[in-house]
Amino acid sequence: MCATEKLGANRLSVSVELEELQKKRADLKSALASLEKKEKALGEDLKILEEQVTIQEIEEKVSAKREAVKQLQKKRSALEKKLKPAKKRSAKKVQEKESEEPEEETMIEEFVEEPEESAEEHEMRAEELEEKLEEQIGEQLENRKKRRWF
Repeated sequence: MCATEKLGANRLSVSVELEELQKKRADLKSALASLEKKEKALGEDLKILEEQVTIQEIEEKVSAKREAVKQLQKKRSALEKKLKPAKKRSAKKVQEKESEEPEEETMIEEFVEEPEESAEEHEMRAEELEEKLEEQIGEQLENRKKRRWF
């Protein structure tokens, strides 16, 4: 009977041990599933945070670019204001030259025709200079954009 008792006790301990192992396996599977769920949530949170950081960086760049454009517009406006008085000064200089130079009748006749042409030429020249200035400002803006990207 001793052998039978040993065998019965042995079977009991095997089934108890098997039950404990199955319970442990179930607990570990549950813990693994919980950790995988947590990992997935953290991964999603990470993606959201990365996107928010990227957006923030872009917003800062946009803000800086707006400020740079604003400064360039101010400079352009100041230069345009300087250019307009320059047009008036050049017209005054032409008028002053006209009043100083009429010494002979022949010169007066020639000079009378010239101021009209000169005034027109000065206006055309001022317009050309203004266009060139705008082109140069545009080129400078493009060059600055290129430098910032590289």
